[in-house]
Amino acid sequence: EGHEAIPEADLLFVSVRRRTPAKEMMAMIRRHVAAGKPVVGIRTASHAFAATPPSDRYASWPEFDARVLGGNYRGHYGNKPPKDPPTHVMVVPAAAGHPVLTGVPGETLVSTSHLYRNRGASQEIVPLMVMEGRVKGQETIEPVTWVNTSEGRRVFYTSLGNRRDFELPAFRRLLLNGTLWALGRPVPPTVAPRGAGEAGPVPGRFQKPAGAEAVE
Repeated sequence: EGHEAIPEADLLFVSVRRRTPAKEMMAMIRRHVAAGKPVVGIRTASHAFAATPPSDRYASWPEFDARVLGGNYRGHYGNKPPKDPPTHVMVVPAAAGHPVLTGVPGETLVSTSHLYRNRGASQEIVPLMVMEGRVKGQETIEPVTWVNTSEGRRVFYTSLGNRRDFELPAFRRLLLNGTLWALGRPVPPTVAPRGAGEAGPVPGRFQKPAGAEAVE
């Protein structure tokens, strides 16, 4: 319900996991992409439409990750705090001046989103944030946040975005910036934190909300 608005939408925001929309809806999504209109994806958008349709009334698009986002999702490391270390994310130094990172702290950020495997992503992407270090006994480096302007469209994706992350000012700022950038709109140097009266840079560390439950 509501997918009728897709043809008129300025931007497609994807945050679903292994769904198979009705063929009519999938056709609208494909037309949006083919028209070069912007796309924002978070977390499970990398495998948004990678499922077997239950009938011929529905459609999948397993290539959405590689074809549109520019990713190469191959599962995750399974690091689930508190029993495992959280995901430590850092800004790529060469990308520090990108508009999407405006107001986002450059030091290591800590998220409870377990790390996705995306090495081997398209050469077309511009990595903005990566995780580099030891995860579940493995030394690794994985792209976490990137932009992709191949084929003339603006795409922003981050593998962050579990429920806890939305409580974090740094993640919300990143998502706001990515959305504005994808739309071709200016990114403000500061924003007013929710519930605060003064505008300013967001805090640097991702905090664990009290009582939050683990979300994949």
